[in-house]
Formats: sequence, C-alpha cells, structure tokens
Amino acid sequence: MLSISTAFRSEISSNGAEIIKAILGLGVQGVELEYRINESMLGEILPFIKRREILVPSIHNIMPLPEGMARETANGEFVSLSSPDRAEREMAIKYTQRTLEWAEEVGAQAIVLHLGKIPTESSMRTLMKLYDDKRIQTAEGKKFLEEEMKIRAREGEKHLSAALQSLEKLAKDAEKKCLFLGVENRYNIQDFPNLNEFKSIFQKFDGSAVRYWHDIGHATTQENLGLVRRGELLDQFGRHLIGVHLHGCRGYEDHYAPGSGEEDYEQVKKYLRADTVKVVETHYRATREELLQGISFLYKQGIS
Repeated sequence: MLSISTAFRSEISSNGAEIIKAILGLGVQGVELEYRINESMLGEILPFIKRREILVPSIHNIMPLPEGMARETANGEFVSLSSPDRAEREMAIKYTQRTLEWAEEVGAQAIVLHLGKIPTESSMRTLMKLYDDKRIQTAEGKKFLEEEMKIRAREGEKHLSAALQSLEKLAKDAEKKCLFLGVENRYNIQDFPNLNEFKSIFQKFDGSAVRYWHDIGHATTQENLGLVRRGELLDQFGRHLIGVHLHGCRGYEDHYAPGSGEEDYEQVKKYLRADTVKVVETHYRATREELLQGISFLYKQGIS
C-alpha cells in the first residue's frame, strides 16, 4: 500500500480535514501524519481514522506539534535526540514517547525519527556551488569535502553517545507497543547520523525495534554532492529497512513528484518487502496532476 504524507498540503493548509480530503482525492487511502500537524488539525483528522476512511501506517516524529510552536517553523528535531545536553535530550524523548502513544492509538506500524544536527557551520552552500559548477568530482571539490567530513566526524562523537542513550530508552518503549523506530537518512552534511554513525547505531541495535528509514530524495542529494557513494546507504543498511520516503530529486532539490528526477527506484525495489512502509513525501510544489503522474509511475515500477 502506498501512503501520502500530509506534507503534501500541510505547508499551505491548517485544516486537517482539507488535507485528508486532498489525499483521498488522489485515490490513496494510506496517510503518514507528520510534524506540521498540531492538536487542532489532528482532531479534524481523527474522524477519518475512526471511520476507517484512511489508514495510518506511519507517523513522522514529532506529532502532534506542541502547543505554542509555529507550524511555519516546524521540523522533526526542534529538540534533539542526539543532543549532549541532558535536559534537551530528555525533552526530545518525552515528545517522541507522545508520538509513540499516538502511533499505537491509530494503529501505525512505525514512526520516522530525525536524530538532530551537529552544531557546526554548514558547508552545504559551498557544496551546492561546487555541484552547480560541476566541480564536485575535481581535486578541489574532493579536498574540500574530505576536510569537512573530518570536522563533522570529530564533532559527531558526543552526539553519537547521546543518540544511543535516547534510542535505548525509546526502543524499549516501542517494543512494548509493537512499533518500530525508523531512523531516517538526512540531507545536510551536519545532519545526524552520517554513514559511520548509522553503522554504530545498527551494531548496537541489530534485531531491535530500531530500524532504517530510507529517504530516496535525501539519498540522491547526498550522492550527487559526494557525501555518500551511489547506492551506499541501502547497500549498507537495507537489511534493517522498515520504510521509505519516495519523492523526486533534481540535483539537490527534492520533494517533487516521484519519478520526476534522478532517483534510482530499481535499487530501492531490491530492498522492499510486502510489509515495508511506502510513503510518497512531496511538498506543495508538486501539483495534484504531477503527484497523480508520480503515483502512476510508482505503480508501473511495481511499488505499491
């Protein structure tokens, strides 16, 4: 079953019922609730769930958006599960536990986790400029990236320790509720976890409720910018896969309709199982017509 993320409309609509009707109008019953959905919007969505008009296989942490936080600045990591600051980390755990409670309530299979960022100066703008100038694979580009990755690795050590502590607690909570935690591959060089940090996470939590959530647009961006090799993320972590975000990526711009960019669906299909959660995660820049074409494309690819 394909699901559509509420991100399709939640950036431009604060009406939960309108968002769900727009998704149902695409001929899709599965819905992923995400972090822009506040309590009021959730209240408007719950009747659709109770009437079984929609199914909710996954929720993107943190949901619902806490009271007092602006939807315009909502994200999945306004408090970080990998923060070395204990108070922030405990707050992130508390909010994630609330998401788990809602996931259990609506019959979800998994929640999608962002684990935070490394607070270093971002080099993404420089990487994007190198990409635009076709210099990513030059000696200059490779040297720049190598130096930035060394800085990122050093700064990430204390965040890895913190993240492992958070996941240890949350894995126990998830297992009690028969839920999975899908740790998502991210977009920026300073996002946590990177490739080596993922390896440490699955070394510790192999066989647990902690699984891998593959975002095809993020992966394509990181491949294009030289942060990972082509196909490396799934080759390394595909055996832990619990879910996927499917959307189009052009260069380093993503969240377009699936099939409209440079994504490698043939590789993704090698790791999909019948129970893998499959979510189309476009933003409003994808029109209804483009999204319908993207859904049709996925069906033709055998992804459903």
